[in-house]
Order: sequence, then C-alpha cells, then structure tokens
Amino acid sequence: MTNAQKIILFLGLFDKDSKAQEINTLDAFKIASNLLTDIIGFGTITEAVGVYTHDDGTIVNEPTLRIEVSGVELEPMKRLAIALKQAFNQESVAFEVVHSDFNFI
Repeated sequence: MTNAQKIILFLGLFDKDSKAQEINTLDAFKIASNLLTDIIGFGTITEAVGVYTHDDGTIVNEPTLRIEVSGVELEPMKRLAIALKQAFNQESVAFEVVHSDFNFI
C-alpha cells in the first residue's frame, strides 16, 4: 500500500453570471478531461449533483463534475482548479484533500 493524498475537485456546471448551465454535461466532461490530462496527466471524472440552498430559501440541484486524483502534489491540482474555474466561469471550485492508502494490483 502507498500512503498518499487523494485530491477531489467539485466543479459545478452553472455559470456564475447566468446561474444556468451554459455548457452541456458531455462537452463539460470533454473540457475538464482535456484540462485534467494536460495539467495532471491522469485522474477520474464522474458526474454528480451538488445540492445547496440560497439565502432566499431556493433549493438548487446543480449538475457537477467530481474530479479525483490520487498520488499527486497539491500545486498541480491548484493549477487545475484555477483552469477549471476560468473555463467554466465559476465563483469557486470545491477542493478536498484526503489522506489515504491505495495500491495498484
């Protein structure tokens, strides 16, 4: 087993200005995949739904991409998060660091 960190990015697909999905999910996956391979070289992307409530009580279900990479340094993942934030016109990209043991069989 290798003790390393897994970094997970959560990329909401609603544009920060229009509050709507401007890039369809398949195209978003392609863009995110290209950025992931260009900056990191490998990883896993899955589709998810982010759920949150606005201050006015409106509940939002936002199409989201979950991007996971194990065994990578923090700085390249920060570069990826910044590139995704710009490409998708986001206010932010959620960033989680998990320390885990993993192995390839």
